[in-house]
Amino acid sequence: MESRRIISLILKLWVLAMIAGAIYFLWEERAAPPLASAVEAAEQVKHTNVEVQIGTIRKMTLREYAVGFGNVEPEPATAQTPAAQARITVDWPAVVSDVKCVEGQHVAKGQTLFFSKNSPVVSPIDGTVVAVNIHPGEVALPTAAAVEIVDLDRLVVAANFPAWQAAQISPEETAQIEIPADPTAKLDAKVERVDHAADAKNSLVNVDVSVPPNKGIRPSQFARVKIVSKEKSDCLVVPADAVVRDSQDISYIGIVSDDRKQAILKPVETGLREGDWVQVTADGLAADQTIVTGGAYGLLFRTDIEVLNP
Repeated sequence: MESRRIISLILKLWVLAMIAGAIYFLWEERAAPPLASAVEAAEQVKHTNVEVQIGTIRKMTLREYAVGFGNVEPEPATAQTPAAQARITVDWPAVVSDVKCVEGQHVAKGQTLFFSKNSPVVSPIDGTVVAVNIHPGEVALPTAAAVEIVDLDRLVVAANFPAWQAAQISPEETAQIEIPADPTAKLDAKVERVDHAADAKNSLVNVDVSVPPNKGIRPSQFARVKIVSKEKSDCLVVPADAVVRDSQDISYIGIVSDDRKQAILKPVETGLREGDWVQVTADGLAADQTIVTGGAYGLLFRTDIEVLNP
């Protein structure tokens, strides 16, 4: 009986020891730094060269943009100027006796467009005739535009921005217009007007951005608008491919040794991103430091490397 008690006690102590060991192991795993296992692995493969491309940390100005999308439209009327579009109609049904304009023709304010009951109908603005919907002998109706005119030198992109971004946009700010259908069409512009209210259905705010004249842009074209919402100079930046993340979402870059034979992962904080460049900050970082720019995903904490580019 006594021996059974001793055996039972030993078994209980063994089970408790196993449980305590498992708890300690799990605690060690959770408490270990993100790269602890990578350090061990690096020691095991330190003689295995990882092929990489290298470059340097640069210093430049980065910008963050508010981005909106919309269509090119004639400029709306303001307190100082009439609308850039005119739809000419007649007051009463009347026979058109003669038409003096054609589509694509430039007309001046006051120029005769057609005759209705032998009375001239003139253009209220300078612009280009974009539509002629009447012919001699036909009846012009007050419910339909007989002629449409647009001043192609006064166009805007009526772009929609999320309300939280529109709150940072003001008239006269610089902007850039891009026409997706024409990758070469990138135009410097400025903000003309920002709506005071958002659309209740989608919380979007309309922002009118002026289109520079004589650039071949036409009404109804789809456009993208970028407006600088944040700018920071003298940023330390690296290519986006140089930044890698571990399982805990910590960012690292690979710092290359002076002899270009090893790379050591260094934790960094990322900031603004513009194009392929990402802002990085960390103690000890400086412009012109050599880093891994290609193949960084293959790095462990400390890794022997083979540089492929000069």
